[in-house]
Amino acid sequence: MRPASFKRKTGKSRSPQERYDSARPSYTKVNEKRFADLEAGTSVLIPSPQDIEQVIDDLDPAETLTLSQLRQRLAQRHGADGSCPVMTGMNLRIVADLGLEAIDAGHDPAVSGEFGGEVVPFWKVVEPTSSLASKLPGGPDRITQLRSLGR
Repeated sequence: MRPASFKRKTGKSRSPQERYDSARPSYTKVNEKRFADLEAGTSVLIPSPQDIEQVIDDLDPAETLTLSQLRQRLAQRHGADGSCPVMTGMNLRIVADLGLEAIDAGHDPAVSGEFGGEVVPFWKVVEPTSSLASKLPGGPDRITQLRSLGR
């Protein structure tokens, strides 16, 4: 159960844009204990949605990444040993939700996103078989369709 301080007073969940806007900037910490694939004593990046967007937007048109490769690339950019798998996944979800909202609002998914156009091509790092794809509106089929755009 969450402490009362974590509950929103209105009782409704925050929109992806609110979560994006209120996210902490990326930071690095030292892992005190082994967590996932990160050994104790290693430096761990806690990435922001903005950093995740930038890595995705910097991909070549035909390039895709697995979540593991995204984590490695984020860590390298910040000089960390690794990137937190939980926070990377949570913040990738924010980026994906924002992208889908933009597409649903009529923005063109064939035009590059935040740093270059209309929609950040989050589908380049969300594999259709991933658990994240199944949580998104349209599910794996929508990710497959977006990947077929070839950008």
